[in-house]
Amino acid sequence: MTSISVPTCKGCARLTTRNTPQPRRPRIFTAASNNGHHTIRPALRTIAAKLRAIFGTRTKNTQPSRQAFPQDNTSDETGLLARTFGHPDGVGLIGPGADALLRGIFTDALASKADVEQIITTRTDLNRLFGDAFDEGLASAHAPRLSIVESLEDAIEHLELQTEMTKMISTTSASPMDAPAIVWLATPGPDADVVHETLRHRPDENLLALLSGPWPYGPTHLIEETGPRPLPNSPLLLPSPQEAIKRLSTGHP
Repeated sequence: MTSISVPTCKGCARLTTRNTPQPRRPRIFTAASNNGHHTIRPALRTIAAKLRAIFGTRTKNTQPSRQAFPQDNTSDETGLLARTFGHPDGVGLIGPGADALLRGIFTDALASKADVEQIITTRTDLNRLFGDAFDEGLASAHAPRLSIVESLEDAIEHLELQTEMTKMISTTSASPMDAPAIVWLATPGPDADVVHETLRHRPDENLLALLSGPWPYGPTHLIEETGPRPLPNSPLLLPSPQEAIKRLSTGHP
């Protein structure tokens, strides 16, 4: 008899916020049909169970070697800023300009529809980067590519479901490096090991984790108010919240 297991958040039991009561608010992002009516999204584990019934049991868990992207801190007109600074094991950003760079990465990713499949972050991180400027109307305008979750645990569970789907649906003709990126903006804090485990379980190299704070499992960049050191060869997007909102609202740089 074939055994079917349901994916769980493997590292969530170790999250420091696991046993801390958290106020739960409705998520801003909800799935919507073509006519604009909201639909109820099934539980992640329910979806995973149905997928397993279709595609069979989990394939052997292999963790391919993840190669680093070039770390020359250079950008160009066509390059995705998240890939320029990203690293397959995650990258930390610290310093007085870190939030401005994260805001620029977020804005660039959301505006790059062809290069980015999804952007995932928490409401807390979004509030830190934009304050009240990033409202529900703007979030809805960029759904479903933008997924705003309530907690780090929700983000990890969301990504683990995507990982299971990627492993089960492995017949795509596109090479992993040609596939659109998934950009994850997070603040790991004391849960860096759980975040890193989530990255290591990803079967491809298109999950780009840009992390606020020092990062023990990959590079950590010091970002001054004027940008990283050394400065890139091309102008770097370091927008204020108002400049970022203007670009996302109009669709123009």
